Amino acid sequence: MPRLRPNAPMAFEVIAREPNAGASGEASALSGIGSEIEHLRGVIARLMHTTAHDPLTGLPTRSALLEQLEQELKRDASDGAEIAVLFVDLDNFKLVNDSLGHGSGDAVLCEMASRIIDCMGSEDIASRFGGDEMVILHSHASEHSGVALGNRILAAFVDPIVVSGKEVVVSASVGVARCKPGTKSAEQLLREADTALYAAKDRGRARLEQFNDELHARAEKRMQIESDLRAALRQSQLFVEYQPQVRLKDGCVVGVEALVRWRHPERGIIPPGDFIPVAEDCGLIVRIGREVLWNSCRQLAEWTKLVPGRPLAMTVNVSPRQVAEPGFIAEIREVLAETGIDPASLCLEVTESVMMSARQEVMGQLDEIRQLGVFIAIDDFGTEHSSLSRLRDMPAEVLKIDRSFIDGLSSEPGDTAIVSSILSLAYAMGKHTIAEGVEKREQAAMLLRMGCEVAQGYFFSRPVAAEQIAPMLTRSLWQPRSALELHGTHLTEGPVRRGHRYFIDEFLEHIGAPMGSKVAGPL
Repeated sequence: MPRLRPNAPMAFEVIAREPNAGASGEASALSGIGSEIEHLRGVIARLMHTTAHDPLTGLPTRSALLEQLEQELKRDASDGAEIAVLFVDLDNFKLVNDSLGHGSGDAVLCEMASRIIDCMGSEDIASRFGGDEMVILHSHASEHSGVALGNRILAAFVDPIVVSGKEVVVSASVGVARCKPGTKSAEQLLREADTALYAAKDRGRARLEQFNDELHARAEKRMQIESDLRAALRQSQLFVEYQPQVRLKDGCVVGVEALVRWRHPERGIIPPGDFIPVAEDCGLIVRIGREVLWNSCRQLAEWTKLVPGRPLAMTVNVSPRQVAEPGFIAEIREVLAETGIDPASLCLEVTESVMMSARQEVMGQLDEIRQLGVFIAIDDFGTEHSSLSRLRDMPAEVLKIDRSFIDGLSSEPGDTAIVSSILSLAYAMGKHTIAEGVEKREQAAMLLRMGCEVAQGYFFSRPVAAEQIAPMLTRSLWQPRSALELHGTHLTEGPVRRGHRYFIDEFLEHIGAPMGSKVAGPL
């Protein structure tokens, strides 16, 4: 059966025979048949419209837009007009569904479609591709008209959307790709627009990105990394290195952080920042995280036998996708049972950005893991906008102070004040702290004076192979040189009070208060 196209002309051949009817009977019969034909035409038209249009927004479907795009790409290019495709996607739309319900989410999508249509020209076509992703075909584009249309769409989402009497503020990201007719396929042009949208999301959301050579190179590199990463998992090219975590007062190793590495057969060691985001996107992070967790816990069990009776912790980074896996808690139980390690010696590390935006089910999983006795750490702490109420309710016992603040210790008063405030906050909330990225003795000494108990960084040791950790377990990786370095100027105060006092002093100096006005008496 030939496929029906919207607005396509229809032809019907009607043969009516009524041998026993008179002239009036024939007219009546033919009139009835004509009425049925008109009804049939209406039914077919409605079915065709339903097939070609999204039932929620009324916009053309993906297949309808693809068909139109393919026709436009085949047209004569002599007029010089290009073809542009815009991918539009709402930022954090899932939060709307989760907080207000799917009914409100549907209302937001309908308003999204309406605002996009208001921005378009008479020849433009908007389509709902799925979820909150919509695509606009701007069939007669100039060099800048596609970007101009995208910017109008971004501006259209500045005003909040009213849903059930509530104002909902949503933003959108836009990716734009264009070409001359006959130069690219519909699939390629859509893929380029989608790549530009991905870049807009990656660079901060609520913005527009246009596909260019740089994005093309990035897209090709990403595809190559994903392909190579799948091969790496098959060929065991990934391995784990460990970085010691040192108790500052005496330099003893009290823990290690497991860090995954990739030894590429052609490119050498690939930094985690180059492949972990790709693994997150394509789902390979679950398998990678599982292998790192098992290898690290088995290694911890071996080290524990070397120093019996001495507590040693293992910190392992976990992905939100890994935590959200239905069998993750069962896997943690299995790891603990098989390796025999103390649950309190295992610390799972989640970045602050993930913790701040984690879905309720992820938070529930983390809380259940904590009930097993396993510790939870917030990595890169201080780099996001954590609310105190959110931090209070998090199932996390450890705050890892981001290395960006450690870099400025002693040289940047603002960084010093931030570190001091984090230490004070951790003490007030009953949480442990670990300072990351310590590279100088002065930083280690200052952290100790401020009340920080544990740190890691190149000053103590780079990440090393497992066999290099064992000798470190029986020696000190650093020693404070003097009582001043160990205790600072407040020799009678404990480390936590020094942290509080240091923070207050730094704050008063920052606002320009005279030294004599500093708080006196017990803190």
